[in-house]
Amino acid sequence: MNKWKQLEEQLQGVFGCATILADGHEVSFGKVLDGEKLVIQVGVDGWIKGAWMNVDDQGEPKHPEGRFYCPKRRRLYPLKQYKALKRVFGKKKADEMTALRTVLVGPHWNSPRSLISHLKRHFPDLEIKTRDEVPS
Repeated sequence: MNKWKQLEEQLQGVFGCATILADGHEVSFGKVLDGEKLVIQVGVDGWIKGAWMNVDDQGEPKHPEGRFYCPKRRRLYPLKQYKALKRVFGKKKADEMTALRTVLVGPHWNSPRSLISHLKRHFPDLEIKTRDEVPS
């Protein structure tokens, strides 16, 4: 069976969970409630650390564990302020200020499909651990 289909099947349902090995890290995914929303929580080597959420100026995670987290993209200034910013700072600076950029990476994914497409792009050679290999 295709490993991406296998991973998607393991993450289906309310109690979906999976564990993978990628770049020397054991990464676990499990469904949890975030408020009233069901999300996929990511744990790297058994941990979730706030320091891993930081990104550098280019939008890349500062810590290698942060590469498994979901990138959150926001604008520094909302688009509705563009006219005022353009008047004060000029077009070039206003374009930079309202550009979409990655501001942090978070340990929650909204859907298995977005998680799997991220893993396909960044970790094509990952290995899925079967439920027999995962300690309870």
